[in-house]
Amino acid sequence: MKRLFKSFAFWFLIISILKIYMHQIGQDSKSIVLIYLNPVLKIISRSDTGRAFMNSGLQVSSRTILGHTSIYWYIGSVVTFIIYGLILDGFRYFLRHICNTTK
Repeated sequence: MKRLFKSFAFWFLIISILKIYMHQIGQDSKSIVLIYLNPVLKIISRSDTGRAFMNSGLQVSSRTILGHTSIYWYIGSVVTFIIYGLILDGFRYFLRHICNTTK
């Protein structure tokens, strides 16, 4: 359990869930935090085919300007933040491994 709380992936998952909650209650009504501060989702949103795919999912009602958001945007946010956390955990693991082998 202690390892879980030290994991970047865990904390990035929590941040992603908080971002989705903020979006749902209307604190991010223009999707700036949900989409545009995430580099991967920002690239997808600027592509016509990517935007069409991401908007094709189940529409979830939210307090945004449009009044609904596709569930694929939420799933994309969670997945990308877990990947970011796993990358940082990998960096930390390799740095610790390199530092321990040089002693």
